[in-house]
Amino acid sequence: MRCSRCKSATYCSNECQTSDWPYHKMQCSPTSPKGSVTSGVSSMRQRTHTVMGVTIACDADRARGARAFEARIIHPSHAIYTRGLICPLFQQVGFPLILCRHLTDDPSTMLRDPGLDNQIAAHLMTHPSTGQPQDGWQRAGCLGTVTVMRQDGKPLTFEAIETALMYVDHILGLFHDGRVTITLLNPCRFQRFCQRYKDERTLGGYSSFHKMILPFDEVVITLRSQSASHNSHMYHSAYPVVIHDVFYRSSGTP
Repeated sequence: MRCSRCKSATYCSNECQTSDWPYHKMQCSPTSPKGSVTSGVSSMRQRTHTVMGVTIACDADRARGARAFEARIIHPSHAIYTRGLICPLFQQVGFPLILCRHLTDDPSTMLRDPGLDNQIAAHLMTHPSTGQPQDGWQRAGCLGTVTVMRQDGKPLTFEAIETALMYVDHILGLFHDGRVTITLLNPCRFQRFCQRYKDERTLGGYSSFHKMILPFDEVVITLRSQSASHNSHMYHSAYPVVIHDVFYRSSGTP
């Protein structure tokens, strides 16, 4: 069953929907055409303040010394408000993320360049119905560096990005085992996964996860300005993603 208002959130029962409403109501909006930022974030263009997002570097930028993830101040004039796309899987589970390629070339027709590979960004654009990256994000060597932000404009933290990537890895594992159904992809199960992952990281000694408030739609965290590091290893047979000794730093928009 789906939310009758936004038509995007899916639930396994009335009880599941009722328990999720305190979280879902923060981003629930009437149905509108799918595909771009303007379909679900009509108010975003009216924003006059900056928000904090994250840049995910492509292979070439990382080879030149860029960190895989960097905190990014996103100004109201940023192209993400006009060219950004909603991550379909995270829209499904109630945590919509917006991704924007820095390149303007059409990824379906441009010449491939191995340096423009960005498996982490492609991972985030996994479609919930196929377990594959959304159209336009499948071709290797065509993505380049991307910027990602929360649709609700709240700060996107490194811990949230790491948790989101691990959730994708979890879902791809279910696809691999043939156990994915649309009823599994709902906000309740997503938030439960996030809580389990937070607990694991906290017990593992990653103190920054103590500050990760769940559910994500209530998070109020100040991004740290100093460099920090995580040791995260994510592997999947179809989409190997490895984040190893990742360092972050704050910077302005490109």
